[in-house]
Amino acid sequence: MFVGIDLAWNDRARTGLAALDDDGRLAASTSVRSNTEIDTWLDTNTSSVPKVIAVDAPLIVTNPDGQRPCERMVTAAFGRYDAGCHASNTSKPYFNPPRAQVLADRRGWNPDPGSNGSGVCLEVYPHPAMVGLFRLGRILPYKGKRGRTVEVRRTATLDLLDRMEDLDQLDVAENERWQQLRRAADEATRPMHLEGIEDEIDAIFCAYLAWSWRHRREDLQVYGDIISGYIVAPPPPTHATTPRVPRNAPRASGDAHHPSHVSVSFSVSGQPATFATAGERAWRDVVEQAAAEAMNGRPTLQGRLSVQVDFVTAQRHGKHPGWDLDNLIKPTIDALTPVIGPREGQWRHAQPDDERVDEIVAKKRPAEADEQPGARIVVLEIAAHTSGTTGHSSPMSCSGSGATTLH
Repeated sequence: MFVGIDLAWNDRARTGLAALDDDGRLAASTSVRSNTEIDTWLDTNTSSVPKVIAVDAPLIVTNPDGQRPCERMVTAAFGRYDAGCHASNTSKPYFNPPRAQVLADRRGWNPDPGSNGSGVCLEVYPHPAMVGLFRLGRILPYKGKRGRTVEVRRTATLDLLDRMEDLDQLDVAENERWQQLRRAADEATRPMHLEGIEDEIDAIFCAYLAWSWRHRREDLQVYGDIISGYIVAPPPPTHATTPRVPRNAPRASGDAHHPSHVSVSFSVSGQPATFATAGERAWRDVVEQAAAEAMNGRPTLQGRLSVQVDFVTAQRHGKHPGWDLDNLIKPTIDALTPVIGPREGQWRHAQPDDERVDEIVAKKRPAEADEQPGARIVVLEIAAHTSGTTGHSSPMSCSGSGATTLH
């Protein structure tokens, strides 16, 4: 059994709990508040001492002020992806001692990451772990933060759930509780709807990190040490970051259907194809279908747009020349009509309104072992729609193997 805990700093806030079986499948999850509720759930859902427990909360804090060394290390590795750490120190009452340390002592768990026995308790941090494992260009904005609309958070939460469903070990497709979480995210219209599920989702992800610590150790490493504190996260990433939307960029005015910075994200399964090749039509069809399913009947996005595409291509064999990134982009953008709407005018075939796309950030990489080719696509409103305006020139940034930057 492997356990994940998104531990609140006190018993007034929600704590997420999750357990995976030895094969990494989701067995149970919930959210509670009090220490008694935590212990009761653990006693009920873990028949023996868990092999590994991954806790999203400071576990070892000895410094009187400032950041712990491990927090500085993680920030140095992941800060450019917006996945830096807050400061933990003993001047803050809730870290003197940390609630995670008290929990580990109460349960008899061992905080030494070098131990190979059962009951190993690790401190983890989901944001950098997601950046590393999912190769994100920036953290998913599913947490409550000033300026984030419910729609932005809802879209990001569904994006996270999609990515977690791609982790085959979790095997959540038919899990009843998982489907309840997905429905809650899909139907969320107020911040409280998302806040009621985010801790549990984080706990499930933490449980996956606990399972990975035993079965995919190469995906993780220890930042820091057991004396001054440590955080378990993926190795420092080398993939490109996603550019931030400038703070002074014009924002959409926002209404019931189009709050500012609305985004749509979805995954596509299939072999990406380049422009004017035999596979182009099939690729456009699967992208268009995935885009339509992601919109689920909602109005198309308005205003000026940014498109981010992460391609995963099949492994090259023999003398296959590979796929040019710039030629992968065009058929993909051309299939986004369900998201960005059709272009006005008389056309033999419907054309997407891609004149409103002012920024494209694209990456490609070959599929890893047992990984299926496809793409991850995010479309973001970056400025309000103004009738009668014309497009303005913006860079189209493309990174990856054989990357190209077009101006």
